[in-house]
Amino acid sequence: MGWTWIKKCPVFFLLTVSGLAFSLVGLAGRFSMYKGYEFQALKEPFLVLMLEGAGKGVAPWEVCFGQRASGKGGKETVATVGGGGQNIEDFIEDDSGAANDGMEMDTGRESADGTDASADAGAKGAEGTEDAAKTDVSAGLDAPADTGTENETIYEFQQVPEDYFNDAAFIGDSRTVGLYEYGELEMRADFFAKISLTIYDVFTEPVAKDEETGKRITVEEALGRKQYGKVYLMLGLNELGTGTTESFMEEYAAVVDKLRELQPDAVIFVQGIMRVTEAKNESDPVFNNANINEKNDAISRLADNKDIFYIDVNEAVCDENGNLHSEYTTDDVHLKAKYYGIWREFLLNHGIVRNRAKEG
Repeated sequence: MGWTWIKKCPVFFLLTVSGLAFSLVGLAGRFSMYKGYEFQALKEPFLVLMLEGAGKGVAPWEVCFGQRASGKGGKETVATVGGGGQNIEDFIEDDSGAANDGMEMDTGRESADGTDASADAGAKGAEGTEDAAKTDVSAGLDAPADTGTENETIYEFQQVPEDYFNDAAFIGDSRTVGLYEYGELEMRADFFAKISLTIYDVFTEPVAKDEETGKRITVEEALGRKQYGKVYLMLGLNELGTGTTESFMEEYAAVVDKLRELQPDAVIFVQGIMRVTEAKNESDPVFNNANINEKNDAISRLADNKDIFYIDVNEAVCDENGNLHSEYTTDDVHLKAKYYGIWREFLLNHGIVRNRAKEG
């Protein structure tokens, strides 16, 4: 009979060959162009990686050139960087119609008045104009306590006014997009946030805009052009299914080092990954709180309490068992709109004010 069955079932043959070829592409790009994707190797075929990349505009043959996925297809929050100050704009790339990566799918988001809204926590355009001048509020706040050692100072978290964020930059994934959209900080701080952003591509994704040229630029380029007093970083949710805690932290530490290089005078806040609900925790072998807690414990060790500080919003949004309050979310992962205010209040109660004159 030989190969005559191919003539009888050409469609089946083509599907089989294509599936095998695409699976090989997914396997080849697992730790390069697709490494930032949430993927469960024992439960999903490698074909999933290729399809996810294709949905984001990454051609299968790009694996041959070692290119990383561009991340198209999601919503992103773009801060305009240049002569005009902190004018927040949003860009939505939806030409591919692709779904969002891994855990970055947000459904049933509640609006600020408590009604359901179906849109993802995407970037919204800021309305109005900002205050003409933004000033450092540290001069009007209490000075930190002295340890008694001449050149050492202990900094303690303290409550700060909202203009504390006038010189702040927030970097993160969809949860930070939600903070921008519903946290009432968008007219003060700059946000460099995008659905599906990971620690692996935080410096390569074009999530900022140069005001003078209109050109899309990366976070690295944006931070190189403007100096901030505070930089807030929250990444790690999408990376839970990729690699190990050790490999994740190697990349995370490198990102923090780069932030320090780009922003030498800024206070860097490394934020713990927000946990998931009890239902999600008990049903998901990857996106669970044990995995999140392990990553957070490692992240916390980066803090030196001098210019790098660890803060954990889980203290404010989790129940007595350490799970995200179920009433705070509709998808077990992202906060409803009206609860982003809890995150904002947590940040206002965990400010760090440094006495520059005393340090010098």
